[in-house]
Amino acid sequence: MASENYFSGVTKVVTVSSSTSRSCTECNDQFALVDDIEEEVNHYINEHDYKLLHVGTETGRSTEGDVWHSTVATLGK
Repeated sequence: MASENYFSGVTKVVTVSSSTSRSCTECNDQFALVDDIEEEVNHYINEHDYKLLHVGTETGRSTEGDVWHSTVATLGK
């Protein structure tokens, strides 16, 4: 008997980042720009039944050429 794929049934995906301040796509709660994103991830999981699909890092450069890193999380339901 095959087990259900963890991603089965996911039809909506949202990505959150520690470098971006935004509001919840479900209820418009506003999240502050902070170095960690646990409040935003926990909000989607606890309030809107999303599940965590991926956590990783993102690297970019500022307009001055400085390297910056942020944490990103992808959630779905």
